[in-house]
Amino acid sequence: MASFNKFPRDSKKTLSGRRMHGAPAYDKWRRDDLYHLAAQKGIEDRAKMTNEELAHALRQAQSGGE
Repeated sequence: MASFNKFPRDSKKTLSGRRMHGAPAYDKWRRDDLYHLAAQKGIEDRAKMTNEELAHALRQAQSGGE
C-alpha cells in the first residue's frame, strides 16, 4: 500500500501553481503569439487587449466559457 507520508507537505509544486487541465501557460507567451492564436480562435477586439487580457480570453475560449 502506498504511503502518503513520502511526499513533502511544503513542496514548491502545489496544485495552485500547476496549470489546470493541461492549459498552456499563456502568461509566458509573446504578445504576437497570443494575438495570432486569438485570431485563430475568433476572439474579437484582440488588437485592443493587453497580454493579460489576451491570455484570459484564450483560457476562456479553451474552456468553452464566455
